[in-house]
Amino acid sequence: MDILIENAQLLSPDQEHMLEGQNVVVSNGRIVRVTSDPVEPEPETRRIPGRGRLMIPGLINAHSHSPENLLKGRYEGLPLEFWLSDIFGSSFAFTEREIYLSAMIGAIEMLKTGTTAVVDHFWVNGKLGRTALDSVMNAYREVGIRAAVAPLVEDQHRLNALILAENPDLSREVYGVSPPSSADEYLDLLDDFFQAWHLKHDGRLRCLAGPSGVQWCSDRLLVGSIELAERYDTGLHMHVEETKLHAVACRELLGRSAVAHLAELGVLKERASLAHCVWVDDDDIETIVEADATVVHNPVCNLKLGSGFAPILEILGRGGHVALACDGAASNDSQIMFEAMKTAGLMHTVRSSDHRRWVSARRIFQMATVEAAKVMRLQGELGSIHPGALADLVLLDIHTPAFTPLNDPYQQLVFSETGSSVRTVIVNGRVVLDDGRLLTVDEGDLLAEANELWQARRRQIPPLSPEAMKFEEALQRFRESVLSRPFVVDRF
Repeated sequence: MDILIENAQLLSPDQEHMLEGQNVVVSNGRIVRVTSDPVEPEPETRRIPGRGRLMIPGLINAHSHSPENLLKGRYEGLPLEFWLSDIFGSSFAFTEREIYLSAMIGAIEMLKTGTTAVVDHFWVNGKLGRTALDSVMNAYREVGIRAAVAPLVEDQHRLNALILAENPDLSREVYGVSPPSSADEYLDLLDDFFQAWHLKHDGRLRCLAGPSGVQWCSDRLLVGSIELAERYDTGLHMHVEETKLHAVACRELLGRSAVAHLAELGVLKERASLAHCVWVDDDDIETIVEADATVVHNPVCNLKLGSGFAPILEILGRGGHVALACDGAASNDSQIMFEAMKTAGLMHTVRSSDHRRWVSARRIFQMATVEAAKVMRLQGELGSIHPGALADLVLLDIHTPAFTPLNDPYQQLVFSETGSSVRTVIVNGRVVLDDGRLLTVDEGDLLAEANELWQARRRQIPPLSPEAMKFEEALQRFRESVLSRPFVVDRF
């Protein structure tokens, strides 16, 4: 055995109650035994005292964008479309080192607050290439977090076709009109990326297909992405119906919803995970549930950007899969999953007067663990504590205000804890955080470098060009028109 955790209080989402005095044996990256009986350690076994500790499976952030960790605190009072315009409407592009440091910042924050795995819908401003992808993967390799990276790409900006049709005088050279990659270029890159990184480092690093969204991608790219995902037996991860503008645009351009279009193309399958799904209707929900796909809920982001309330109660009520995530730090400002759990537990109570439909703390914990594991294609192996499971574990100090007195561990984990009680983190059977101290990288040096670099670099971000500002003005008119129209559902 490699690690023996002794006499801990254990809370796993597949169990109704907390278990006292549990001993957990870890070997070769997996849990091999969970018992209340005494366990005799081997001479080389690392023994971790569990008394006074609550052991949980590591939390999983099922949708994020690592480059945005350099952009936290940049945006306020902007809906999605306008901060997208600001990010991508300038000529600013991250360097390889900035990509690496940005991923490091997020991973450090996640590990120190009990998140052991992340799905990174990774983007660049401009043409995506292997150099950028290698930079983010190297960061995750070194810091020790479990990561599934889904390279995000757009090759056909269907949404902007509607704006251009109403404004023929607009320049076609600003971002959103001339995508930097073609479908075939992206699919070749994705194939190369999978060969280089998928299931590397004892399976801790994984690759997913990551088309941006129906309104930004051609059918060729969408179909090719699911075909590659099937070839490598991995997942497909993408945005779906995040805002009313997206939902209306898809219906006007395609004559049907984004969900219906994905189903028609054969993309909507069990291996697909769909971030947001705020503006889906009842038929869409039924289609998603029947396909066994997973909706990834981003409660903090949806509130900050004013996107609306995702119909999580309806999806869960029909037996659908819902995972939980922070989204990127440009639309959330942190990568702390405890904040996402608490927000998810609170925001949907105002959507139904029937309190029996409200989401329980245990269900929210499941969304952040076992359901999120499905997005990474690790269902049954990750997100719970049982023999055979991957050893991604977190030990929290229960002698903190959040757990004093300890009345209901599920409720206090979701509604009281902030991540400040995290003391030990194990990923893939390796201790990466010990007594709150990161063991894999020099946190202080990395954060200092990132801060110094960005203080100088941020001043180099150019303002929007006159052409881009004209496009924003047209976008504003189009958005106001869309929001004034009746729609089949209302998620505000």
